[in-house]
Amino acid sequence: MRTSLIAGLLALSFSAGMAQAQISEIRLGVVAHDLARSIEDGVQITGQVVFDSPDFLSPVWSPRPYLYGSFNSAGNTNLGAAGFLWTGHFSENWSVDGGFGVAYHDGVRDVSQLPPNDPDRIRLASSRALLGSRLLFHTQLGLDYAVTPNVAVGVYYEHFSNGQILGQGRNQGLDEVGARISWRFGR
Repeated sequence: MRTSLIAGLLALSFSAGMAQAQISEIRLGVVAHDLARSIEDGVQITGQVVFDSPDFLSPVWSPRPYLYGSFNSAGNTNLGAAGFLWTGHFSENWSVDGGFGVAYHDGVRDVSQLPPNDPDRIRLASSRALLGSRLLFHTQLGLDYAVTPNVAVGVYYEHFSNGQILGQGRNQGLDEVGARISWRFGR
């Protein structure tokens, strides 16, 4: 129930914002995957579409809605997310942003339903992050440098976790660090 309510509220506010939003930025990145435990192999190839902030979000410092995809090069956990991104500029060329959203993944939730000596349980527990639920929170923090008014390069950290709110049991989460290039529109 709690998961459905959170997902529903995010979807409602996101879709209301999308109705009047235009693309503000497109980001492509390469991310070191599963840094905390290094259980899952491969790197993530990421893409993010960031939209203009709709007027109704101005009371909460005008976050920009985003859609995000993260695809694993070794066939492990792929993720899709939607949320909000707050950006601050501290010079003409430098900006920092932080984001919060909800993600869905195709990875492994848990192996506790398998018998203790099951070969699949042993393999999955030693090679995959056990994320506890299909829905996860997505938090991100990034630093960007504008090379031109329309192109920026940056580094960012992101974390995926159910926070023991969107699921119960396993919550190994994923920590990732990467580099990205951004194409900005309408600045």
